[in-house]
Amino acid sequence: MKKQLGELVEIVGGGTPSKDNPEFWGGTIPWASVKDFKSSELHTTADYITDVGVKKSATNVIPAGNIIVPTRMALGKVAVNKVDMAINQDLKALIVKDESELSKPYLLRFLESKSEFIGKQGKGATVKGITLDVLRGLEIPLPPLTEQKRIAATLDKADAIRRKRQQAIQLADEFLRAVFLHMFGDPVTNPKGWEVKRLGEVVESQLGKMLSQKAKEGRSPKKYLRNANVRWRSFDLNDLLEMDFNTDEVKKFNLKNGDLLVCEGGEVGRCAIWRDNINDCYFQKALHRIRPNSKVLTSEYVQEYFFWMARLGGLSDSVSEVTFSHLTAEKLKSLKIPMPPLDRQLKFSYIYQKYERLCERNFTSISMGSDSFESISQKAFSHALDDWDQSH
Repeated sequence: MKKQLGELVEIVGGGTPSKDNPEFWGGTIPWASVKDFKSSELHTTADYITDVGVKKSATNVIPAGNIIVPTRMALGKVAVNKVDMAINQDLKALIVKDESELSKPYLLRFLESKSEFIGKQGKGATVKGITLDVLRGLEIPLPPLTEQKRIAATLDKADAIRRKRQQAIQLADEFLRAVFLHMFGDPVTNPKGWEVKRLGEVVESQLGKMLSQKAKEGRSPKKYLRNANVRWRSFDLNDLLEMDFNTDEVKKFNLKNGDLLVCEGGEVGRCAIWRDNINDCYFQKALHRIRPNSKVLTSEYVQEYFFWMARLGGLSDSVSEVTFSHLTAEKLKSLKIPMPPLDRQLKFSYIYQKYERLCERNFTSISMGSDSFESISQKAFSHALDDWDQSH
């Protein structure tokens, strides 16, 4: 059996107290907006309002334990408020009318399974939104309450496993950062007194190929990396673009195992080590390719050097302000880099490579877990329920 969501829940909207009245803000009542949707649970909010702010605006205080969804921006996200909180006009609370008919945990997981669909329903030139009719019209399968709870519990377990693996990666990441600072110190202040050299003395650097209309003629298309493909310590290779590279350019802009790709603009200094991730790949001008002199530097050390330089403000004197921040080739070469003994760097590289393998295993598990989670979710709300209906 299926019913439309509008038959099963009361949809409660919100509002924003006037920003011009200080009596409405800085109180004790959490006031949620889209920016607070960082997980599936809402415990705290960025903003708080007063009782007067609630009374003098269109907001509503939603009792703890209800499901809240955005209808403007962040479409497809869903969360449960763990404390009583007010909401703004971009959010809607779904108050279940009869919990003997519809389980809240089941509803939460159902809405998660419809995330992509809800996102595609968004309308608007710049900011996407959905109407209440879209929400009300969602058809939700309704097996017996015991089956709803079983489905929700199964998905909760799968999600918990996925979260634990993500936490393992985060802990390993924090450990690695601590190890670097312990072994080498802050590269900006160089408290251990290592010898300092200009980066251009100890690495080869090359900006990537300029993107142009001529490079898109399709004569010798090759995949290339751009700023958006580089993450801290990793690459996102899901949406690689192509442009032409002639024979000379292939030699000039090739990538070798151990090269670092460093962002010239955007989040300046963001970088990752190339591990021959794919064959025949090159890079655009938004990136610097860095090849450390292996006699004095390791790629792992240089990568973490950039992380801490960016984090601690060491790149600020090397960033030019035009229309956006960028790190020129000249300024990159002039950066000062502490030069710890190579054997110490190699010890860190050994630790880092163990970290890489740990992350790779966990990323693979997370990916498989996500696929499994999606598979379980889809089956739970489609074929599995159809099978249950047919057998009863």
